[in-house]
Amino acid sequence: MTSSPAAAVATLTTRAGGVAEDGAALDLDALEALGERSVLDLETSDAADQDAVVPGADSVEGEVPEAGERARLRRLAREAEALEGAKDRKLLGAVALLRGLVDEGFRPVVYCRYVATAEYVADELRKRLPGVTVEAVTGRLPAEERARRVEALTAHEQRLLVATDCLSEGINLQAGFDAVFHYDLSWNPTRHEQREGRVDRYGQPRPEVRTILYYGEDNRVDGAIMKVLLRKAEAIRKDLGVSVPVPSDTTKVLEAVFEALFLTRADPRQLTLQFNDAERRLDAVALEWNKASEREKRSRTMFAQGAIRPEEVARELREAAEALGDHRDTARFVRDGCARLGAPLGRAPVRPGEGERWLLSPQLLPTAVRDPAGLDGATTLPISFELPVPDRTLHVARTHPLVEALGSYLVDTALDTTLEGVAARCGAIRTRDVTGRTTLLLLRLRMHLDVIRGGEATPLLAEECLVAGIRGRGVDATWLSREEAERLLGAEPSGNVPAGQREQWLRDALADLDGLQPGIERLARERADEVLAAHRRVREAAGMTGVRYGVRPPPPADVLGFYVLMPAAGAVA
Repeated sequence: MTSSPAAAVATLTTRAGGVAEDGAALDLDALEALGERSVLDLETSDAADQDAVVPGADSVEGEVPEAGERARLRRLAREAEALEGAKDRKLLGAVALLRGLVDEGFRPVVYCRYVATAEYVADELRKRLPGVTVEAVTGRLPAEERARRVEALTAHEQRLLVATDCLSEGINLQAGFDAVFHYDLSWNPTRHEQREGRVDRYGQPRPEVRTILYYGEDNRVDGAIMKVLLRKAEAIRKDLGVSVPVPSDTTKVLEAVFEALFLTRADPRQLTLQFNDAERRLDAVALEWNKASEREKRSRTMFAQGAIRPEEVARELREAAEALGDHRDTARFVRDGCARLGAPLGRAPVRPGEGERWLLSPQLLPTAVRDPAGLDGATTLPISFELPVPDRTLHVARTHPLVEALGSYLVDTALDTTLEGVAARCGAIRTRDVTGRTTLLLLRLRMHLDVIRGGEATPLLAEECLVAGIRGRGVDATWLSREEAERLLGAEPSGNVPAGQREQWLRDALADLDGLQPGIERLARERADEVLAAHRRVREAAGMTGVRYGVRPPPPADVLGFYVLMPAAGAVA
């Protein structure tokens, strides 16, 4: 009733009818249980799909309402229907707030508890927010259709999504929306976090996400939720740093609260809100919640890793970041790869304070890149590599399908001699980045690690690519540091080299390969020792006992790439 006039109409009509849509008699006990789950929000995402069924059962000893009662319920339904639109103060207040959000450039998601409310609110917003495209997505739609409607809505500049809690889990909304409006409060505070978590998450392009918790100051249902449930949840979150859901064993307490709010009758024909009684029952909820909070606090203390040294963690994080690369590495790879495939990125205009933005032309890319990346070949696409990204711009991170498809294509065409590729396993250039003959090798290393627990060894295989560099030839050759070798991957050519000369340099370098094997094996052993040391550091920092690690001699490294860098013309070779 407090959700919307439309939900009230649906509830009263369902109760007055006493029959289902197909004409069959309603099982009021089953409908009561279904309505209870919907009202009390006791289930997870699967329950969200039940929103299509309005909790209309008010079973009186399991009987269908008598004719006089049905007439009264229908009269109440007509009165509720008369409150729709201009007389609905809850709706009008929401319209004003949502207009403000849209005018500031936000794209809100409006969460409602019931399908009837969501559809009613969406219809009214279409009338009252001209120029804004409004779509409703509820549990009545199959999951695939929900995703399709959300995707179609994001094509509109000014947009607003009205949804039930079927979208509080599953579909990520951060790419197309940046504000959350709680039109109906939930009995379960965790549900509010789930709603907001669809928008306020990694990949959200806007630096600011706006949320509005909308409630009636004279609405005792909202007051009950706000006074104990939501504020208690926030207090626990601030105390522990994590959220603690309402304990599952408080179901009966929540039922008692519901009964105290609605089912205590001062008069058989009028429901009254006994809030003082409800407040006492809500205190019981808070007591159970306090117990759950204390259990969580003890658990966090029990598993706290106070002995971990932050500098050790920082070291491992740095090494992982160096191995994976950052947004600059991703940008360089995508720009260079696309340019070599005949689809160079163009610079897109940006406003002050925005990061770099590029224009990708997917139609110029090979089908073997475009299709796996899921790109429309007929569209020029603005992309950016660093968060936050400008509006209506695709964020291309290291794990984006475009990066994966581009990498797979370049590697496959380089390794398969029957295919024409733009990447090569061998190459030679003149460059100002070296002062003498330098050879770079792209190596693939395999390391066999043994995790030993209780005398039993579990083998693990670790693989990684390593860039090695040698300056000079023969007895005068010296191995470069790993940092210097990786830096030379970005060496720029200083001029054209005749094909014959390039081939001669490569033949000479390949002839030296057998003599480089001892040095390659030494690098592989050193890297295996480094990996073993990292495992031991993590184990010791975490205080783990009863676990040991060992590394078996690595097999010969695979030489994937071989590149010769010669000094620029006129320099000493």
